[in-house]
Amino acid sequence: MKKGLFFIIAIALLVACTPKSNISGSMTDAEGKTIYLEHTGLTATTLLDSAKLDAKGGFSFSIETPQYPDFYRIRINNQSVVLALDSATKSVNIVASAKDVNNATIEGSEASLEIQRLRNSNFELQRAAKDGDTAKVAQMLTAHKRLGQEIVLANPRSAAAYYAINQTIAGSYYMSPYIKEDLPFWNAVATAWDLHYAEYERAKELKQSVLLAIGQHRNRELSAQELVENIKEEGFIDITLPNRLGEETKLSAYVGNVVLIDFSAYAMEQASAHTLFLRELYATYHELGLEIFQVSLDADKLLWLEQTRNIPWVCVRDEASVQSVILSTYNVRELPTFFLMDKEGNIVGRYNHENVEKEINRLTK
Repeated sequence: MKKGLFFIIAIALLVACTPKSNISGSMTDAEGKTIYLEHTGLTATTLLDSAKLDAKGGFSFSIETPQYPDFYRIRINNQSVVLALDSATKSVNIVASAKDVNNATIEGSEASLEIQRLRNSNFELQRAAKDGDTAKVAQMLTAHKRLGQEIVLANPRSAAAYYAINQTIAGSYYMSPYIKEDLPFWNAVATAWDLHYAEYERAKELKQSVLLAIGQHRNRELSAQELVENIKEEGFIDITLPNRLGEETKLSAYVGNVVLIDFSAYAMEQASAHTLFLRELYATYHELGLEIFQVSLDADKLLWLEQTRNIPWVCVRDEASVQSVILSTYNVRELPTFFLMDKEGNIVGRYNHENVEKEINRLTK
């Protein structure tokens, strides 16, 4: 009996000691409507709670305080307030009108206010783009990027800095690690997050993205022609790496086929479009003798395993990622990079998305 009582008390103390963050406030012009609290994760947005607004538009939520900086949103109708919370956040208060959620008053989270500034700047930029005023858009884009850069420089460890570098428009980053001028800002955030939140999945993803980008920039000095010539001089160099089943797989096993050697990573910004491109090539030319030998440079093995679950071609992974010796051997200067090997095992050249199909068509005839 005493043991059972002790167990109940221990559980009660544990629950009581779990730190909580309160999110409350009021939403006018929306009496009786439902307001939602959602968590914005790396890959999905999850509904945490909902509440019907009272007569004064009041609402209140309580969540477990996040260990690392994380993102949430208060949503009503099709509008939302993005919130950044971390281990120091005790309470956040929001006062807004359902007619103008974007200009909500936010107290208790400085990072949330900075994110609000970025979002409103983004909205204005998109409206200008729809109006078709190219000169105005160019000026606004410069100002918007400067705003994001200032937030990063002020505190690269903050959630707002993370948000700033990850903003996109029409699927493209405002600041991309693959653009030389933008890379230092990504690097600043990735370094700060790796230092303070090394075990956090967002920090790991940032670090991987920056390492891939740095690897690309380091190898950009070679021209495309120099790259092809270097590969031709070395001839066919075998690659042996494990596939998703852990089986050692050799490039040389596919001599006798036309082989598209693809150096890429599923963590790339354009990974989805790249995979679709490979699927179309494989569906069109596989029966004509094409094999795809994909070399993944993904540092995140779980991501790689998930993304390669249903692909029909050969995919191996080099756990050394951008530090791979194979990248140096093949003088890979960017991801993705294609090489084509003919049926005799000769590297015939380096290609890109625009010109590789024409050469595949020629070699498979």
